[in-house]
Amino acid sequence: MAETLLEVAELCVRIRGRNGATPVLTDMSFTIGEGEVLGLVGESGSGKSITSLAIMGLLPAAAEVTGSVRLQGQELIGRTEREYSRIRGSKIGMIFQDPLTSLNPFYTVGFQIAEAYRAHHGGSRTAAREVAVRMLEAVDIANPEMRVDQFPSQFSGGMRQRVMIAIAICNRPKLIIADEATTALDVTVQAGILRLLEELKDDMNMGMLFITHDLAVVSRVADKLHVLRSGVTVETGPTRTVFTEPQSAYTMLLLDSVPHLVPLAGSQGGSSL
Repeated sequence: MAETLLEVAELCVRIRGRNGATPVLTDMSFTIGEGEVLGLVGESGSGKSITSLAIMGLLPAAAEVTGSVRLQGQELIGRTEREYSRIRGSKIGMIFQDPLTSLNPFYTVGFQIAEAYRAHHGGSRTAAREVAVRMLEAVDIANPEMRVDQFPSQFSGGMRQRVMIAIAICNRPKLIIADEATTALDVTVQAGILRLLEELKDDMNMGMLFITHDLAVVSRVADKLHVLRSGVTVETGPTRTVFTEPQSAYTMLLLDSVPHLVPLAGSQGGSSL
């Protein structure tokens, strides 16, 4: 059996405000094993990103977090910022939704990959630059020796997302969190990014938390699903089972919201709209 990488148990998040603490995530529980992809789905505001930020220790100071998050058996809740900084990037990598705002426009992509590597391994800038070149090659960016010295503005949206993936995997983490990593991309580029993530996951035997509101996308990559609504889990199970035999009315509504190809009136054969 695959080793369990991440165990989340009864995770709750409340945000303190003038009128007290408001719950934004309630009793979240799941596991992710080596080489396994868990899809976290739900509409905007359902608690998907809150979950990832809680795991990464990136919630604001006003957040109250209870429950348990264990990475390879080690508890993360209650860690200091210094302790968390050693975990982020080295044991858990994160791919954010918008690479245009996540990448610093004033530094080359190679510098940004190299610095992510040096933060955990040290070494010279020259050695780290060589790592950056290898990472660009690993994410299928052509001419990595040249492109390593270019700036984010010189890359397309899909290429910038590949750079973000390179940053996330440069320290070979055991777990990747992909937070709406394909949302801003057109369908052709999106398909390429999904293939790349699948290949990297298999090559590195990583676990992955794949966060999205796109059911069509998550049906391709996830082994199991966790459906959220307003911070509460409404359904969980193997992806195929959730899609073919949904138990929650909310899950049924989500599935019904996905556009379906239907035959044109009076058409023959496979013509569809």
